[in-house]
Amino acid sequence: MNGITVKFVRGDGRTFSIDGGALGLTDAGGLDSANVEVFSQKAALGDGDLVTGQRVGSRTLTFTARARHSALGDVLRRAATSFFLASQTYAVHVTRYGARRFAQGCRLDSLDIPTESPQKPLTLKLSFLMPEGYFLSEDEFGRNIAAIEPRCGYPFVSVAGQGRVYGAYAFAQTVVLDNDGDAAAFCKAVFTARGEVINPRLNAGAGFVRVMATLSPQDVMVVDGRTRSVTINGENASAKLDRQSSFEGIAFALGANSIGFSADVGANLLEVYVYYNKRYMGA
Repeated sequence: MNGITVKFVRGDGRTFSIDGGALGLTDAGGLDSANVEVFSQKAALGDGDLVTGQRVGSRTLTFTARARHSALGDVLRRAATSFFLASQTYAVHVTRYGARRFAQGCRLDSLDIPTESPQKPLTLKLSFLMPEGYFLSEDEFGRNIAAIEPRCGYPFVSVAGQGRVYGAYAFAQTVVLDNDGDAAAFCKAVFTARGEVINPRLNAGAGFVRVMATLSPQDVMVVDGRTRSVTINGENASAKLDRQSSFEGIAFALGANSIGFSADVGANLLEVYVYYNKRYMGA
């Protein structure tokens, strides 16, 4: 299949590729087969049913590949059977005519290498359970919205009466992010303190998550919109949330979404990296 390559990244970091080198992809299934589930119940009065819910469930991804040369059969067979294991999880990265997306947390469903004549190129058949249901963008933003951009260098020319700008916030503590995917995208913000910071807060849309705690230098606080959790140095900090905190805004709706940060004291001593992956029905 010209134009489509697949890279499998195992949970331990090892990789296996079907990229037209030793193995070429001949068939792929599930890339555009979203499993949309609609729940309904019978209407007590009148005709028709009542829709009670809708979700995108897990799906199955299948790949068939063929070796470029029959001489590679034994090597590829050993490589495949030692790489694809039931005990591991896999991120399946698909590049399709230049568009790059991936499925995370996939589990091996089946591995089949038919026994054929040694003169025939090896055929590899793979099947995976894709629990997420959505493909994710490779780009996760991953930028520090508290960063200061340098503006003054040496040597410099200073115009009398106009002052100097030595640096400026890259995002003015707030950034507008565009979600042009197919569903809401979950945000994760990583706060790192460079000094004492009191009651740090993540502002997202009309809501916010505020943690009633004091961060010391090098403390790391993570606000995860997907799991709706907050940790400080890896420890659960949910008990320290302001009662008015809400995770609703941290799931980015389609279109433009604003996100920023603040603190009662020490906001200028924070680094705040924001991560999010857009979600797509197909690869």
